[in-house]
Amino acid sequence: MATAFTRAPIAHAPPASTADRRPRAAAVRAPARTAKISKMNDDSTRRGDACVAHATKETYASFDDMIENSSVPVLVDFYATWCGPCQMLSKDVLPKVAGAVGKDKVKLVKINTEKYPNIAGKYKVEALPTIMLFKDGKVADRIEGMPNAPQLIDRLLYFLQ
Repeated sequence: MATAFTRAPIAHAPPASTADRRPRAAAVRAPARTAKISKMNDDSTRRGDACVAHATKETYASFDDMIENSSVPVLVDFYATWCGPCQMLSKDVLPKVAGAVGKDKVKLVKINTEKYPNIAGKYKVEALPTIMLFKDGKVADRIEGMPNAPQLIDRLLYFLQ
């Protein structure tokens, strides 16, 4: 007994446009912008009209040695890499403070509390960001939380008199 099978109509895709027929290697690509971006990042002395302080890495025997032997007061920013306000403080507030106060009047130091928990514990850093001003080897001022640039500048200038 023979059974008849009927075929369903075959659906065909519409013809491809001319853009789809181009080989992928011949596709037009945007020019690489990495050269211009890296050039902009290399010029870190100016961003707009604000002056940005350059970071230098110095080595001391200990944190206490650095605080006690500094010729100028030391402003210490206790931070963590995962802390959003700490990142904002580093990118927005501290460059303005460094430009307004001057690096000859105060030394700015950043301490990662995850890498140096013993220092954070010694100074009872329980909230981030915490900013401490050390003058003559002792804590002169302490700010917990996120100050804005004018507040921090005014406070620093008061303690630096």
